[in-house]
Amino acid sequence: MKFLIFIVVLVVIVIYFYNRIVAMREAVISSETEISVQLDRRGKVFDSLLATVKKYLSHESEVFSKITELRTQAQTATGSQAREAEDALSKMVTSGAINVAVEAYPELKSDAIMANLQEEIVSSENKLSFAKRGYNRALETYKAYIASMPAVFIVGIIPSLKIDKDYWRLDEDTIKSEEARRINFD
Repeated sequence: MKFLIFIVVLVVIVIYFYNRIVAMREAVISSETEISVQLDRRGKVFDSLLATVKKYLSHESEVFSKITELRTQAQTATGSQAREAEDALSKMVTSGAINVAVEAYPELKSDAIMANLQEEIVSSENKLSFAKRGYNRALETYKAYIASMPAVFIVGIIPSLKIDKDYWRLDEDTIKSEEARRINFD
C-alpha cells in the first residue's frame, strides 16, 4: 500500500513538473514569435510612414515653390499679370492649402508629420525592445527551471521537453551595421 502511494505521489510530481516545463517552453516560443510580430510591424509601419512623409514633403516643397513663383510674379509683373498672380496667391491661402502666419510664411503640415513619424519610430522600437526582453526573460526562466531539481531528471527522461534556443543578441557585424543605420528620406 505504501509503495502504491509512493508511486502515485511520484507520478503526480512528474506530471506537475512536466506541465510546468511544457508551459515554460511554450512561453519561450511565444515570446520569440512576438519578436517576429514586432519586426514585421516595424517594417510595415516604417515603410508606410516614410512613404507618407515623403509625399507631404514633396507636396509642401511644391507649395513653397508655387508661392515663391506667384510672389515673384506679383511683385515684378504689371497690370493683369500682377493681378492674376495675386489672385492665384489669394486662392492658395483661402483654399486652406496653407495657413499664412504673421511673418507671411506658410505653415505647412510636415513638422507635425515628422513629429508623428518620430513618435511612431520610438514607439515601435520600444515595443520591439520589450518583446526581446520578454523573450530573454522567458528563456532565462525556462533554462534555470530545467537545470533545477527535479526538472533536470524529467528533461533527462523526456528530452523532447528541451528546446535549444539562444538569448536574443546581435553578432558584432550586425551591431556595427545597426549602429550606422539611419532613416533616409532620399
